[in-house]
Amino acid sequence: MAKQVFEARANETVFAEKVSADTWKWPGQTISSQISGKIYFTDQRIVFLASGLIGTASASWEIEMKDIQSVKSCLTPPFFPFGIFITMKDGGKYKIAMIKRGKYLDWISQHIS
Repeated sequence: MAKQVFEARANETVFAEKVSADTWKWPGQTISSQISGKIYFTDQRIVFLASGLIGTASASWEIEMKDIQSVKSCLTPPFFPFGIFITMKDGGKYKIAMIKRGKYLDWISQHIS
């Protein structure tokens, strides 16, 4: 299987791309673990593409901005202040971590209100 690649939609504005990030939680995940990858923020969605050689498709995900219920800052293990916790309208939960999370947290908050 080919490695996943981010492609912007025809009418989509990209805010940030190829941001180094980790995902700690996403729906369907069986064991909580840290997966590294790149994250892309657009005016329509957030896309996380896991990096690595094996199993990246199952750890990669995409969420629509219109489906986000709330977003807040959080800690990532063991107690680092890099996390963003996203709760979806359907109850799904995502935890991502990145350096300089403040600007991304603010940007997400502005686009879901």
